Amino acid sequence: MSSTVYLNGDWIAAEHAKVSVFDRGFLFADGIYEVVPVYSGKPFLLERHLARLYRSLREIGISVADDAFWHELVHDLIKRNNYGDANGLIYMQVTRGAEASRTHLPGPDLKPTVFATINPLALHWDQPAPVRITLLEDIRWLRCDIKSISLLGNILLKQQAAAVGVIEPILHRDGLITEGPASNFFAVRNGALYTAPKNHLILPGISRDWVIELAAEAGIPVHEEPFKVADLPQLDELFLTSSSREVQPVGQIDDIIIGDGQCGPVTAALIEAFHASKRRHLGRVS
Repeated sequence: MSSTVYLNGDWIAAEHAKVSVFDRGFLFADGIYEVVPVYSGKPFLLERHLARLYRSLREIGISVADDAFWHELVHDLIKRNNYGDANGLIYMQVTRGAEASRTHLPGPDLKPTVFATINPLALHWDQPAPVRITLLEDIRWLRCDIKSISLLGNILLKQQAAAVGVIEPILHRDGLITEGPASNFFAVRNGALYTAPKNHLILPGISRDWVIELAAEAGIPVHEEPFKVADLPQLDELFLTSSSREVQPVGQIDDIIIGDGQCGPVTAALIEAFHASKRRHLGRVS
């Protein structure tokens, strides 16, 4: 596949994409991003992803174009990179722009930098094998609800997890579980789902919200409320959600075996419900 990216009004080869060294995204991580999955050339849950993009932009005071611009950008990116029948992840980043004076307080007339690219994504229809994760203290900033490009805390946590051979940490603050650095979490106990409530300490995941809706359709109770670290040994099931992993069962947290260490029935039902929603999105009947 070709690799054509969008940068500030131009469509160019990825290797030719460049931004100023004075861009505030480079100097201060002053910007936001959004990720949209594409299944067989069709963006999945696009309106929800764009709504979160707009919210992040509002929260940090950046104004960029209108709704029509973003829809056209997404569909042009798919077309120009020949993803009409392929699966991918669209990455869109907006920074506050560039100014020669390096100052914490930005000037009033900056023109935002807008960048977008698409990369391959494996589309699966199976039940993922349960993974092992680790429990770490949440060291990130206090506005995790903004999808900020300032991800150093997330990176450090992912490195800690990789150092002990696991794919993802699950994070806690003051004894309460928040989320993962690249995922939301759901616990299962007595047939009901538990997940952290939406607030400034978690990213409002699109897949998180979608799974809550799928659970409601399946008659599975959902409790959006604080969940204690001390309750982890009593869980029947645990899974992670994100746009790239969809629904990922967890079999073990450090030395704690979740249930019997396998994918439990509630998680399995939601994996299949997620697959069914993809089939509907693609116009497949089975």
